[in-house]
Amino acid sequence: MPPARADIAVIGGGPAGAAAALTLRRHAPGLAVRLIEASDYDAPRPGEVLPAVARSLLEQLGVMTSFEAQGFVAGRALASAWANDELDERHSIFSAQGPGWHLDRARFDRMLAAAAMAAGVVLSTGSAVRSAAPEGEGWRLTLADRSEVAARAVIWATGRSWRLARPFGARVRVHGDLVAHSRFIDGVAGDNRTVIEARPEGWWYSADLPGDRRIVACMTDPDLGEALALRTDRGWRHALDATRHMRALVPIDARIGGALVRSAGTTTVEPAIGRRWIAAGDTLFAADPLSSRGIVHALRSGILAAYAASDMFDGKEEESRRRYAMITAHGFENYAHALADYYAQGSRWPDAPFWQRRSPLDQQRIGTAR
Repeated sequence: MPPARADIAVIGGGPAGAAAALTLRRHAPGLAVRLIEASDYDAPRPGEVLPAVARSLLEQLGVMTSFEAQGFVAGRALASAWANDELDERHSIFSAQGPGWHLDRARFDRMLAAAAMAAGVVLSTGSAVRSAAPEGEGWRLTLADRSEVAARAVIWATGRSWRLARPFGARVRVHGDLVAHSRFIDGVAGDNRTVIEARPEGWWYSADLPGDRRIVACMTDPDLGEALALRTDRGWRHALDATRHMRALVPIDARIGGALVRSAGTTTVEPAIGRRWIAAGDTLFAADPLSSRGIVHALRSGILAAYAASDMFDGKEEESRRRYAMITAHGFENYAHALADYYAQGSRWPDAPFWQRRSPLDQQRIGTAR
């Protein structure tokens, strides 16, 4: 069977990939775009809070009306016990940007993909890209169902999966080994707050979700999570009960879902842009959740990647590479300094291993492609 053809194949149908596909259809409607998503948008996804700053990006993508129709709950406040043991609550009514939103991430991602389809993007779901090989000036992609896609350029937006790093000639750089041990709590009416609590073993996070659900997560290092047995129901509950504020959000008789364990540390890919391929979203730069950059960064980088990809077809490939690499490097530098400063403010346990390890991100470790 001959391969399907596209000018640009976007690998990954999350916020970054969908934003790239939508931007391409609006900015360069003459280009044929195919969006390839490994899932069917039916599994839980990390990233539950969308900051208010995302409004301008959703408007730029032309999806604000569709987003508002989803009825996601507006965030009321951020409550944080970070620099000390008391909760410091910041209400959204005092924010110049207004409230953010608490999302059902799978539904949010489906909405973006549907908007891309309505704009003329060809969407393929339920089959991951297993390999990529250079072909002429572009790429030939082989999917899990053995079908193939021939594309003149690729936007690589597979989230925290760097399986394609080797064929693209990219290097994955791991800056921190943070792991999120999360549980969904069902049947708990919330108050539309996001809550953060620093602890010796790391920090805890909770956000209310649509449908009387809540997510509660412990962010810690892999070895510390194993020592606390956070993958087990008993270990996770024992660690939760040791908190001061977080435990009050989970009643004793609450319906607690199974463990969800995901990498959450800072990871980057180098280079950010290569021969007819561009990295975007978490694939480009996976941020520590403490920064609250995840979805906003994904949308913004998807938009920028689309412009860079379009420039490749206008005889500006070298200029596009330089500009995209410069923007990416500048963004990471600002992030690294801000994250180091924020962790320093929360270090109330200087002898605890988790806080001893939170050093500036210029002490980098090279990771392997995942």
